Amino acid sequence: MKYVFTLIVVFCVSITSSAQNKPSKSSSSKQYRSAESGRYVSKSTATKNPSTTYSTSRKSRK
Repeated sequence: MKYVFTLIVVFCVSITSSAQNKPSKSSSSKQYRSAESGRYVSKSTATKNPSTTYSTSRKSRK
């Protein structure tokens, strides 16, 4: 019984650790900020209001 429980725990831990290492779905390497509020905005908002937004390179998380 202990063996089965240990096996299940190890399996769950391996799944969660592999899920954390997945790359993000978005391949965009830019972040967009509003010049008015200073907050991050979506790409669609940035393209609608190009005069009030600017883009910055995305910081790599290591």
